[in-house]
Amino acid sequence: MKNTSINEKKIYKNTELPISERVKDLMKRMTLEEKIAQTISIDTTTLLIDENEETELFESGQIQNEKLKDLLVNGIGAFQLPGKHMSPEKSAVYRNILQKHIIDHTRLQIPVLSQEECLMGQLSKDSTMFPRPIGLAGTFDTELVEEIYTAIGKETNSRGGHQAFTPVLDIGRDPRWGRYEETFGEDTYLVSRMAVSVVKGLQGGSQGVEKGHIISSPKHFAGYGQCAGGRNFAPTDIPLRMFRDEILPPFKAAVMEAGAKGIMPSHSEIDGIPCHANKWLLTNVLRDEWGFDGIVISDYNDASRLDLLHHVSKDVEEAAVCALSAGLDMDIPSGSAFNSLLSAAKKSEEVVKLINQAVSRILKVKFELGLFENVYADPDEAKTLVNSKAHKTLAKKAADKTIILLKNENDLLPIEQKNIKSIAVIGPNADPVEFSYYSTRPNIGTSILNGIVGKVGNQCKVLYEKGCHITKSVKVIETETNVVSKNPTLYTLDEEIEEMKKAVEAAKKSDVAIVCIGGSPSSSREAVTLQKHYGDSATLDIVGQQNKLLEMLLETGTPTIVVLINGKPLSCGFVYDNAPAILEGWYLGQETGNAVADVLFGDVNPGGKLPVTLARSAGHLPAYYSQKPSGFLKDYLFEIEGPYFCFGHGLSYTTFEYEGLALSKSVIKIGDSVEVSVNVSNTGDRVGDEVVQMYIRDNVASVTRPKMLLKGFKRITLSPGDTKKVKFEITPDKIEFTGIDYKPTIEAGTFNIMVGTSSKKFDTVVLTVIE
Repeated sequence: MKNTSINEKKIYKNTELPISERVKDLMKRMTLEEKIAQTISIDTTTLLIDENEETELFESGQIQNEKLKDLLVNGIGAFQLPGKHMSPEKSAVYRNILQKHIIDHTRLQIPVLSQEECLMGQLSKDSTMFPRPIGLAGTFDTELVEEIYTAIGKETNSRGGHQAFTPVLDIGRDPRWGRYEETFGEDTYLVSRMAVSVVKGLQGGSQGVEKGHIISSPKHFAGYGQCAGGRNFAPTDIPLRMFRDEILPPFKAAVMEAGAKGIMPSHSEIDGIPCHANKWLLTNVLRDEWGFDGIVISDYNDASRLDLLHHVSKDVEEAAVCALSAGLDMDIPSGSAFNSLLSAAKKSEEVVKLINQAVSRILKVKFELGLFENVYADPDEAKTLVNSKAHKTLAKKAADKTIILLKNENDLLPIEQKNIKSIAVIGPNADPVEFSYYSTRPNIGTSILNGIVGKVGNQCKVLYEKGCHITKSVKVIETETNVVSKNPTLYTLDEEIEEMKKAVEAAKKSDVAIVCIGGSPSSSREAVTLQKHYGDSATLDIVGQQNKLLEMLLETGTPTIVVLINGKPLSCGFVYDNAPAILEGWYLGQETGNAVADVLFGDVNPGGKLPVTLARSAGHLPAYYSQKPSGFLKDYLFEIEGPYFCFGHGLSYTTFEYEGLALSKSVIKIGDSVEVSVNVSNTGDRVGDEVVQMYIRDNVASVTRPKMLLKGFKRITLSPGDTKKVKFEITPDKIEFTGIDYKPTIEAGTFNIMVGTSSKKFDTVVLTVIE
């Protein structure tokens, strides 16, 4: 055998060498075409066009599609959602076939990232589906959230996934926006703490990506949730001080505290500069200030949209160079812009340098993941782990903790089952389970109807009627070049009155009516750009004939409990004003029915709190609690003041009392920390969870400050008669803000420290900070 010289040895395969040396060695071996291929991803799933081709692929263990083979000649940076419609073990096999093709048919055998959506579980068949992020935020339980995303990360990795476009760290303050349900709510501190939990869960801690875990890629960096008018893709108008203090902190925590290895920029723009072209954001802040050392991946086709949508580039090639210069490393899902980098590189040595920079970052991450040594997934592990018994149990625990008791007149809840002979289960969200978009829709979930039937068994008769629909079915038009989802329409009263009458009759025959109404992905969803695919709403009320259905049911006199299942925060005034008992469920995942049934019948005591303010109407926006004092100075003519329900609100089947709020010191110096404590007692007769919340107000500052800001929370469980001392540490960062000179500032003065059960119900002590 011919001896191999040192220079010919593949140093990049040597695991004993530092990753930096392995990257340099591999970069020296790569052609320009191979480098550009690493900056691009492709959607492999859509290239499996027919069942025969898929069957042959699995029988032979080799790629059959010639178009896909051509795309992989020089290797590729990433695959998009490969095998998402396949079973766990089959999708692992499919990913292995793709990776083996790269090993067998490319010169340098560079493994490929498998990039995934993991909003409430991996977007693949049979994955465990947990509650939506907006619901998980309402648990105020960071340990639970980390546990959930640990499970999601492991399931994803077991199928051969490597990177998640998760979490969504946009601050949700405009409920008209169809993507609100993807957020962790309206508060910067709450979203920041959830950010750390999600990233650590997906990556296995804060020290990089542990074995069996995946890259977390927080999005949409940054300000996407502040789109004008709540219209998806609209520009954002955010003052720099607000941007620094309220919008960036969750991303900063995800990067600096949790060590996120990915970032996805926002579709939107800030002060006229699209985020995908914003070097100040993607390089100066992200890398230079925060020390980010991962990869920046585009949101779908957003590099090309610098030309097509934002018009800051004259063509796609210029858009590609603009995004690359700003700090974008990879163009997904198809390289619609970066495919033109070869042409651009031939014209400019500077473009070549930028390509080298991006590719070095991508290769570094692949080495850190250990892909060169462990490229294949284990189908047996995927089969065993995905939606395992332990993960199902965790999904139930999460759903239990997500549910919020908004209202409970005359202690209608919980239902005393022994006193009930018949139950009417009514409404469009009673059956089946609604998972919403960015989730799998396999038949693995328990609906509210089935959960109640399973709970009462033969002891009680259950009468079910749909009553009405939320919207008419959405039609999907497929052409040879595109898939267009038509916009939903609503039913008229005449079209639904007969179904509604059947629901009324069921209620009349029952001792209690459970009315399951709210929203669906047809009434609030992601709006797709460059198509008239709408998803945002001008109204915050429930749509269709749902209010009329509830009105008719209330007129029967049957005790009525409303269960809201929805994504965006609702301003359904008729429901809030007239229903005697209301549970807010959001989208609860696969254990929806079991969790709702346990709460209805008192086996679980609800302890969730609102991570949002429920405004009276769209006309009352913005309604978030942490506005400046002048924002709340006056309300509107002919309107009731204040929201329906405040941030942090949530009732229980037991009662809690707060006593003895005190500071460890009443006066501290700038830079010092102090402890605040309070005694919380369960004064009722049931075990219950309470979310203790700490808010701070800076009473006098050199720039105007919010009326109050959440700066601490703890969810505790207390048995009847028990008391727990809850402590919070007030560290310097909790009173810091962007000062008049736009630098981080802590000023001497007095601060109200408010601790209580919501943003409206608290006790106060005063802290003095001196020079």
